[in-house]
Amino acid sequence: MILKQFNNQRPITVGFLVLIALSLWSFSFYNPGADASTVASSIYPWFVNLIEGIPFIQSIAAIVLIIVQAIMINNIINESQLISTKTYIPSLVYIVLMSSTPEMLNFHPGLIGNFFLILMLSRLFKTYRDESSFAKIFDAGLYLGLASTLHFPYILMVAFGWAALSILRSFAWRDWVIFTLGTTIPYCFILTYYYAFDNLTNVSDHFILFAENRVFEDIEIPYYYFPVLILFVGLILLGAKTVFLEWRIGAIKVKKLLSTLIIFSLFSFLVPLLLSELSIMLYTGLAIPLCVYLSNYFINNRKPIVAEVSFFLLLGSIVYLHVVTL
Repeated sequence: MILKQFNNQRPITVGFLVLIALSLWSFSFYNPGADASTVASSIYPWFVNLIEGIPFIQSIAAIVLIIVQAIMINNIINESQLISTKTYIPSLVYIVLMSSTPEMLNFHPGLIGNFFLILMLSRLFKTYRDESSFAKIFDAGLYLGLASTLHFPYILMVAFGWAALSILRSFAWRDWVIFTLGTTIPYCFILTYYYAFDNLTNVSDHFILFAENRVFEDIEIPYYYFPVLILFVGLILLGAKTVFLEWRIGAIKVKKLLSTLIIFSLFSFLVPLLLSELSIMLYTGLAIPLCVYLSNYFINNRKPIVAEVSFFLLLGSIVYLHVVTL
């Protein structure tokens, strides 16, 4: 059984995570995804130019990023006690989510953005009942600022930071100011760069917040996507139900952290809608809270065989989708 192999904290399990990631991303070497620069804003195209020209370098970099992020978020979940046992199942679920469609098997802004968003959440979580946490709040804002330099609409998640601080701590206007100041730091350096090269007039071209024309009409979903979509929707609903039950009986800290993740889910869903081109690559932020919801379902399911079959069907539908799109 797959889940059983990851329901532990043995070091060898990390090797299995690497094998899963390599297996799913092997399809990217045969069928590269869409060009992410067409949906990117801010300085992402500059970043990609640094790793272009070397065969497969983007796929390799993406695999490394996903594995690192999976371990990072697993550590955060275990430390915060967002699941009932210490396990690598959140890492497994995150890798599967980040490899679930052909469009995502590519180096894209969401990959790097998630790295900074995970760091932001980690710092925010650590502010709970910490009276001297100004440095953590500033760091959280800084990580959000860095994420927004790769996908500028993330800047709207400043409002999420304010909401998270209000949930995790008693309200203090200084917290909001410090978080906002941290977010602006990367832009101070960017504006300095543009000013130094006498190019300030073009800075707005790289930081587009609202799309002028939103093209959401005539969206067609190929039939071979439906197995994955149906399984995802069903498992997310079951996971949300499980998390709600855990929220009801959980400690105050767990309730506050789960509430923060729910708000993060809403922002991660709404922010990409600001772009003119609807792309699943920009919804990768949802993988962070969803791996918590799904992991809770898989771990707390009273019938382990049902959880195993559900995960196997999900994994099988993802592999099927990758095969038919080769």
